[in-house]
Amino acid sequence: MNFLTAVSTFALACSSVLAHPSGDIPTLEERQNGIVVTSGAGGSTVYPRLEVRQMKDTRPNQYALLVLAMQRWQSQSQSSQTSYFGISSIHGVPRQNYNGVGQCQSCGGTDGYCCHDSVHFPAWHRVYVALFEQEFLKLVKTIANEYPDSQKSTMVAAANQMRWPYWDWAAKPPAGRPHLPKIVTDYEVTVNGPKGTTTFRNPLFRYDFTDSSGMYYSPFTTWKRTYRYPSTNGVNADSQTQSATNAFNNVRQSLTDQIYQLFTNCHDYLHFSNDDAGSSSAGCSLSLESIHNTIHSTAGGTGQGSVSAGHMFYLPTAAFDPLFWLHHCNVDRLFAMWQTLNPDKYGAQQVAPHSTWTIAQGSTQGPSSPLTPFYKNTNGQFWTTNDVRDWANTFKYTYPEYSNSDGSKASITNYINGLYGPNGNKVAGSSKREAALLDNLNLDVLKDVPDALADALPSNPLAAANGTLFQYFANVQSPRYALGGSYQIFVFNGLPTSEDPMTWIFDKNLIGPIGVVAQEGMEDSKLITSNQIVLTRALQGLVDGGALSAMTEAIVAPFLTKNLQWRILGPKGNSIDPGTVEGFVVSIFASTASQPSSASVLPEFSEFIPLLDVTKGQSGGANQTLTQYISDLL
Repeated sequence: MNFLTAVSTFALACSSVLAHPSGDIPTLEERQNGIVVTSGAGGSTVYPRLEVRQMKDTRPNQYALLVLAMQRWQSQSQSSQTSYFGISSIHGVPRQNYNGVGQCQSCGGTDGYCCHDSVHFPAWHRVYVALFEQEFLKLVKTIANEYPDSQKSTMVAAANQMRWPYWDWAAKPPAGRPHLPKIVTDYEVTVNGPKGTTTFRNPLFRYDFTDSSGMYYSPFTTWKRTYRYPSTNGVNADSQTQSATNAFNNVRQSLTDQIYQLFTNCHDYLHFSNDDAGSSSAGCSLSLESIHNTIHSTAGGTGQGSVSAGHMFYLPTAAFDPLFWLHHCNVDRLFAMWQTLNPDKYGAQQVAPHSTWTIAQGSTQGPSSPLTPFYKNTNGQFWTTNDVRDWANTFKYTYPEYSNSDGSKASITNYINGLYGPNGNKVAGSSKREAALLDNLNLDVLKDVPDALADALPSNPLAAANGTLFQYFANVQSPRYALGGSYQIFVFNGLPTSEDPMTWIFDKNLIGPIGVVAQEGMEDSKLITSNQIVLTRALQGLVDGGALSAMTEAIVAPFLTKNLQWRILGPKGNSIDPGTVEGFVVSIFASTASQPSSASVLPEFSEFIPLLDVTKGQSGGANQTLTQYISDLL
């Protein structure tokens, strides 16, 4: 099946309304200890989830409680449903029921309840993090009460206002710090505990299993701890932490540009929410899920030959790495911000492309479908997407962008421009009211931008005659499950400096990576994912450096034809010819973007025009770009 046929088939499937297959409704089993109800942080007051480095720098008592509670939680019995292991196991392996919610009759061979390639992706993970947060906070409050009387009231107050933190992987790190926080890469931590200063193994660095036999896949069944960039498959493997750090340092700018593109061009819930929906247009050829996948692949580290990638690289094992929870808290934050920008675009329907533990392939899923296995009460009712639209009042948390502003669309747009926009100069966790609200500054927001960007004049090599700035994108369609596991796609300016696939994530010519997170055994799925690498910033840099004279299509198109390169790194660490992957296609599009009149407005993009000759004739190139473009317009 070629790409166009796959897209047409998917569109036809999505237009059908399918009844839930008979006998595939999840069953509630008898359990002696009752069910675990997801209620979130609890209490009557809403408190913000802080950026994890912001927490460490400004709330040392909360940071101490963070690592102390995680240490204790991870030491609990794996047999407990509310232990760290128990909560993490919901996502994938071990293949077992949670909360008494049994596997549907046609859902054999699936790994866990996680909703990927699904319209449920944002809301399901919202409830998942809320459950994680509620069990984590119970331990936080217990530990706070163990401090001596001279410190107890202070620590209890810190605990009562605490929420699980997030890692903003798309914003600039604080000056002088790596993009992957040392908070999650340091082997040991030292904090003030109930018994004084204490040093112990950092629970945000890894999780140690008591029994890993239920991880189902090799070598995860024999590994005794979680890994990032594992050195070997042996039981005494090490995480190659510097590799993870270097990789994130090299890809952060691409992540920033992708998030800004998501906010500026993706305005319908279905295509924003997940990577099975395909592209809604040439401008929105990515999703929250597709960007999130790249964090997983970059954190885990691609396997090389006989050596597996780390836990984050694979969906069934990802949730055991503590980084998963900081990552998904940020995913929820981005979801919340998108909701504010698009207040009337919440929820959609979609036909499930494959089964989860409880969702049958072919069933229609929508905003009122149950988000299993998460109960909202003891009456057997599950949370739904509609139920969790209002995150703050439902689960009693928010984010600094809301707690430090009026939470309006203008205010949230202001933060988005400052953190992720091409003229942004804010760092992760910088959300103070006085630093962020710039609504009345108009074009003064551009005062820190290089002169070439400050004024959109006809003589500006980056701008069109009408003052709008030229924009370029590589839209990448790829079959998610065709290669038998997770893989990565890399887009380069020129040839990579080495053809060793293990070096591509670190390459100085890399414009951006795409992580395609999959699992073996699903090769029959014909799901085509849509992704997008923003080329604009790299091309603007070439103009500034003199390699390009201007950003006009007449100059950029021939340059890209000659220099744009892409590579596929397969599940086994092998290089794969893109032309051999059915459904894989790289298309180049051009547009222009207006400069916002103020910091509380996003740019507006012109029509996205395909540059037909840039990739035509190349392996994996867009030989049918024009046909697809016309299809998008229709």
